Amino acid sequence: MDFETSKRKNKGLSFIIGKKVIAIGNSLMMDDGIALLVLDKIRKRLEDKGIETIIGETDVEFCFSLLNEVDVFYIMDSTYYGNVPGTLTFKNLDDIKKTKDHSMSIHSLGLIDLINMYNMDIKGYFIGIEISKIDINLGLSNILQEKVKYISKKVMSFII
Repeated sequence: MDFETSKRKNKGLSFIIGKKVIAIGNSLMMDDGIALLVLDKIRKRLEDKGIETIIGETDVEFCFSLLNEVDVFYIMDSTYYGNVPGTLTFKNLDDIKKTKDHSMSIHSLGLIDLINMYNMDIKGYFIGIEISKIDINLGLSNILQEKVKYISKKVMSFII
């Protein structure tokens, strides 16, 4: 399994550190659901390696309730930075907390805001997937649909 043991100075106890991937998005809003689709595609391979997968959708409070200061979290969401659709952005959560980057998706920003509000020391990364279009519709835009396999492969490589 993909776990490592770490001695934490917190009370001198040993903890098992695990990896957890949280996908945030809304599959009813076209490209906003890209993170959900990508996690669904790589879920089995991640779980086979002992990595927990969580489909958070738009429920920021649910996602927040799963956070802790021991595990390493990968928070995956759609972004709109004005880049080419399908572009991936990988950021350390510590860097996001320092810069308070407000150009991120509204879902992950809410989760980051809660982490900051409660002064939690969450370890991990934000994985942003650049979108093309958000509209009320099931499925992805054609341009993003063509890149799902590539995006899934890159995300999988980053997490493992």
